Amino acid sequence: MALADLAERHKQRDPVQVREIARRQRIPEEYLGQIMVLLKRANLVHGTRGPSGGYHLARSPESITVREVLRVLEGPPVGVNLKGQKHPWGSSSTARRILDAWGRAAEASEKILGEVTLADLCGPEEKPRMYYI
Repeated sequence: MALADLAERHKQRDPVQVREIARRQRIPEEYLGQIMVLLKRANLVHGTRGPSGGYHLARSPESITVREVLRVLEGPPVGVNLKGQKHPWGSSSTARRILDAWGRAAEASEKILGEVTLADLCGPEEKPRMYYI
């Protein structure tokens, strides 16, 4: 939500303070400060110090994917590289099928999240389609 807030203000290029984002998005300010540090380390945002400082997106909203953001905040997804690893369940065919299904689901999720950008999430609402009979 913080990145969506910055995406909506991207064209102005004015830094946005953490307390403003926290207030608008109803996120605890201290928690958001920690998140912004992680996003800055990953070069998703740039920070400016000082009384008129704050954060702005390091790149356009069209070039930042949800997958990229989640990897920064949550780490690598669980289950993408399960094949060939030893597991406490042993090598039963059921365990292999479970791990295979989990791995395929994780890969599909990664693919979809890699296709969705901040711009997609923050774009204007699509008009509802009117059907005439």
